[in-house]
Amino acid sequence: MFKDYILNELEKLTAILARLAGFKEEAKPDEFIQLADTTLQNEYNIKLQELLELTNPDFELLLEKQNYHPDKLDALAQLLYMYQQPFTPGHETLDTLKKILVIFDRLEQKHHRSSFENIHKRNSIYQFLQNNYE
Repeated sequence: MFKDYILNELEKLTAILARLAGFKEEAKPDEFIQLADTTLQNEYNIKLQELLELTNPDFELLLEKQNYHPDKLDALAQLLYMYQQPFTPGHETLDTLKKILVIFDRLEQKHHRSSFENIHKRNSIYQFLQNNYE
């Protein structure tokens, strides 16, 4: 029963991420932000702007306190990654990319999960940081 619930939640988040990717591809930033904000409010009980404004220690505290399922954590990382693409140098981009790396670290260290997609995204983030902040 719990497994079915998790699978249903994962399917729902996957469908939302697909819609978000479509909005991003079609260059519909308002629709993307509206759906991202609604999703974050419904699934994570936080608004997009509130999430983006959290300091990294506060963000880590939120993740610890909420103890999200690994699939939900991964979906959050994917949403934030899509939101920030294409990466442009700036304070918000840097802070968001750090949050994504925190999630990837948590997935790997606490949940022993990694994927080729997340490894690729991590490498893209590191390359961007190296090119723009070192």
